[in-house]
Amino acid sequence: MSKILRGLTVLGLAGAFMLCSCTTNLGPETLPSTTPSTEPTETLPEETEPTETSAPEETEPSSVALITDSIVEKEGRLKTDGTKIVNSEGDTVVLKGISSFGIGDCEGFFTSEIVKTLAEDWGCDVLRIAITGSDNTEGYLDDPDRYFDMVCKICDMCTDQGIYVIVDWDVNYSEDQDVNKDAAVDFFKRLSTIYSESVNVIYEVNNYPLVYEEPEDDDDEDDEDDETNEWEDIIKPFASEVIDAVRENSPDSLIIVGAPNKGLEIDAVSDSELDYENIAYGCRFFSGTHRQDQRDRVQEAIDDEICVFVTEWSYCTEDMKGGIFTQESDKWAEFLDENEISWCNIAIGSDADNDTNALLMNTDKYTFEQIRSGHWPEGLLSKSGLYARDQFLKDIADTEDADQTEETTEETSDDE
Repeated sequence: MSKILRGLTVLGLAGAFMLCSCTTNLGPETLPSTTPSTEPTETLPEETEPTETSAPEETEPSSVALITDSIVEKEGRLKTDGTKIVNSEGDTVVLKGISSFGIGDCEGFFTSEIVKTLAEDWGCDVLRIAITGSDNTEGYLDDPDRYFDMVCKICDMCTDQGIYVIVDWDVNYSEDQDVNKDAAVDFFKRLSTIYSESVNVIYEVNNYPLVYEEPEDDDDEDDEDDETNEWEDIIKPFASEVIDAVRENSPDSLIIVGAPNKGLEIDAVSDSELDYENIAYGCRFFSGTHRQDQRDRVQEAIDDEICVFVTEWSYCTEDMKGGIFTQESDKWAEFLDENEISWCNIAIGSDADNDTNALLMNTDKYTFEQIRSGHWPEGLLSKSGLYARDQFLKDIADTEDADQTEETTEETSDDE
């Protein structure tokens, strides 16, 4: 369905979803630690006055709005139907968007103007927020209220803009897995209480690769039956408890559960799906590393009636170096389009110096203020960012070509 036909009514959306905003006057057990606003309270460090080499007087023109409508207003609440994601009318919806880096590395980056840029200038249908950390590193487990506030603020921006938002639990499994599980249950219970009526929010309840070491036992060294099965023994029990917490408050929301082995083993889900409605299964891959064999794996899952959502797709190799692989990425893009699979490119929001970053955040050609104001000129986009934006806007170009062909045909017919 063409994005160009969607009508953006931000004021209507703001009113419609006011009751599910983070600022809703709920009880203290569900509210974030501070009253959130629509702009981040913490900002990037102030930039010193640009030099002649760091900020030339003339820069490339900024991007402009190409999308004039709201996908959420058009499609409403999403659900799964077999291998597809559909709207309330049963029509297939294919979301294309971008993921943040770990939210802690993006602090101060996301503003309402940047969300607007991604939605209107780039054509993103969805923004994915990756909540990171572990029990040994800075992140959600270390400071839950701070990260909860950050997530809520971005959810509110996406709600106001009229796009979908995926909240991804990207927190590492700890040696004591109950620590991670209890934190996830608490987080999603609070979030789903606040956004219980929201059609914008999609819950991705697990993503990070499992950290687990098999116990040493020489007697059972060759006994494969005793090996831990990541899907059956770890992910399914974990996800079930988190899903129950979400469903208690938001029974109709779309939920994504990540597949084993960093999302690569999507076919492992086929023989043992979760016993819940409205579940999609998260897959991840790098175009330069995971090629036809991985496409075959995804195809196998689709053939088994699994609803696949590609929550992380990067155009480079797994080590995030060496540039983007355009030919393999084109093959993936064609495959995803043919199978009507939703996806998110990774990533944006950090100054990480790798080939997944959509923006050249470390360039001296633009100031921090220019970066944070959004509507980025092409000189600020990396090869990955340019490729992603082209994919987001491809539907518009195809629609315009089709309309032009139709107009030409009608003119020819009139002449005859």
